Amino acid sequence: MRDELVALAKLAEMDLAAWEFDSELKELPERIDGMRGDAQVLENLLAGERQQLEAAVALRAERADELSLRMTALAKAKAKGAQSRNLKQVDAAEREVEATRRTIKEREDEVASLELAIESKTASLAERERQLGEAMKMLATEQAAAELRLAELRRRREVVLAGREEVAARVSSRTMKRYERQRSTKGKGVVVIDDGTCSNCRMHLPAQLYIEVQKGEESIDCPQCRILLLHRAVVEV
Repeated sequence: MRDELVALAKLAEMDLAAWEFDSELKELPERIDGMRGDAQVLENLLAGERQQLEAAVALRAERADELSLRMTALAKAKAKGAQSRNLKQVDAAEREVEATRRTIKEREDEVASLELAIESKTASLAERERQLGEAMKMLATEQAAAELRLAELRRRREVVLAGREEVAARVSSRTMKRYERQRSTKGKGVVVIDDGTCSNCRMHLPAQLYIEVQKGEESIDCPQCRILLLHRAVVEV
């Protein structure tokens, strides 16, 4: 039994060291994915602003063409007024001229407003492109560094887990199943204690139970958190 407990302690030590690497192996790709997501948001915003700018430019061209037609219509209305033969024709021509002038003024105001919007959107677009460029540059730098770090972490993880199968073979299948179950739910399969307190839940163990843990003659769980307890004096002989 003592040999099994020693093997369990060694296994826990190896898995804890690997877990520290596993945490960073998980966090690094998540951080890079987050940066990639931020860059994608900027890219989507940029695409939307480009569409808005294209629509504004197209509308300005449309209104400019319409303004040109209205100017031609105004000239024709004036000519019609000059050729009027009676008061009724003169009044009709003048009403047409005034209506056309109002329409021209509206179109001129709209074109001016569109030009301001285009100018503002062009500046905003340039700033968004700058932000995206910086984000993509930072992403490339961080991704390259992350790839190197991940490779190093995988190598170091392999080192700390070297021989794990041989150590695990010294533990009974029943105890191994319990160890793995506790490791999946509690983050650790066993705890090594130095005194009468469970280092996992901080419960002070009953005196007789602590004595049994010190003997190392059987596997003993913490009464409160149910994690397997090992005494350092047993596993470091």
